Amino acid sequence: MMEPRLQRAAARVGNAVLWVAAVLGVISLVLGLATVVAGVQPLIFRSSSMSPAIDAGALALARSVEAKDLATGDIVSVIGSDGVRVTHRVVKVDRGADDQVSLVLQGDANQSPDEEPYVVTEVDRVFFDVPYLGYLANWLASPWAMFVAGILVALLIGSFFRRPGTGQQRPGVGAGIAVVVAAVGLGAGTLSPPPTTEAYFVDNSTFEAGTIQAHQVRIFDWDTSPCTNNADGSVTLRYKLTSARYDMVWYRGPKGGAISTRAFLTVAPSNPTVGSVVTTKITRATLANGESLAAGTYMISGRSKLKGSATSAWLSTSDRQTEVTVDATTVRCGDINLPPTLTIAAPLEGITYPSTKAVDVAVGLACLSLPAPCGTAVDPNGISSVEYRLQRANWLGTQCWDPKIGTALPPGFYLAGCGTWRTPTTSPDVPNTSGSTVTWRVPLGSGGPRTTFNQSGDYTLYLRITDNASPTRATTERTIRFTVD
Repeated sequence: MMEPRLQRAAARVGNAVLWVAAVLGVISLVLGLATVVAGVQPLIFRSSSMSPAIDAGALALARSVEAKDLATGDIVSVIGSDGVRVTHRVVKVDRGADDQVSLVLQGDANQSPDEEPYVVTEVDRVFFDVPYLGYLANWLASPWAMFVAGILVALLIGSFFRRPGTGQQRPGVGAGIAVVVAAVGLGAGTLSPPPTTEAYFVDNSTFEAGTIQAHQVRIFDWDTSPCTNNADGSVTLRYKLTSARYDMVWYRGPKGGAISTRAFLTVAPSNPTVGSVVTTKITRATLANGESLAAGTYMISGRSKLKGSATSAWLSTSDRQTEVTVDATTVRCGDINLPPTLTIAAPLEGITYPSTKAVDVAVGLACLSLPAPCGTAVDPNGISSVEYRLQRANWLGTQCWDPKIGTALPPGFYLAGCGTWRTPTTSPDVPNTSGSTVTWRVPLGSGGPRTTFNQSGDYTLYLRITDNASPTRATTERTIRFTVD
């Protein structure tokens, strides 16, 4: 039998945990009731485009108002044409016919307004915010909160049905009320999670282990005919759009020398369709960009840039390069290093697999009986490196695959390390210079589930393949998304 002193200490700890859970339940319940009864919209800020007024991780409250009642300086939350919720400050209001209003918005941390105006009749206007509370609200809306609520209910029921004579008292009315409040509040929070709001210059941010992780800007791809000479002495570059949110920024430098950090051309694609071909005509005057340009051989370097100027440019880490020759009046195409060719045997983009067994079978058939993503890469210059990130999002949150090679821990999906690029198994080993096809596979590690699809969820596979050309290596990037039910 437990000593009375230890018994009292355990009771005090239990009561403290109980009342903390009750407070969390009250917060969750208030947020839910505010949404349903008072028409208040809670918003979790996932980035800092509104800093210092509202920082990342804050929880804001907004109420729907008619757009005609808005004024410059209001902070409003709207849904953009891409379906992303954006919360920024109103910098201009244009009133149109009927009740329609065109809003120009800008984040306090941004140097310029958002790319598109928002035509609305009503919006959510922010009237209150609390720093850091968004992290808590995000957890309260998770399945973990429902799990905690279930444990509390089970403990309450067990305590009321405890047999007499055990030396322990049944919980009082206050404790019972606390458990009920915690269970109802936490359970209600998971049923109606507060929406998150993005920063305009952050693309698809996600919570990872209590931190904000920004999406990496993807470089565009060359078309099948990347550079052609024109009769007027100019050249035309052709490349494929990877996101409607990107512009293409072009830099130049002498062959064998440093590429300038000053762009000579920024291209905003007129067709926002992903995969559409963008054509850019470059004359000698365009390349010079108002500067003196000596005859010779130059490297043109292109990067993807997220639309909307932030405090610093959000550029792709990789670039696309082509060589051009310049004389007194013309510019002509030179050598071009095309990026590696990448194939993904399995899994397939956009597929919903009905079960973990189904995805194991499908991937196993394509990947020699091993249920892990695989494919090939090839480049005439050889392959310098192959890197991957495999991410899963489900009721446990966002986790990333780690084979734990060389450690005592088992392979599996972990909450930490989602920003780490990992090395797959390759055959032959890389780097190589032969130009032969390299087969790559996400490693399973030793022990563990022996599969990378042991739970249902939304999966994302990121791949980055770099060729072995020197000194201007080229990189191919791919993102594959699929679902396991």
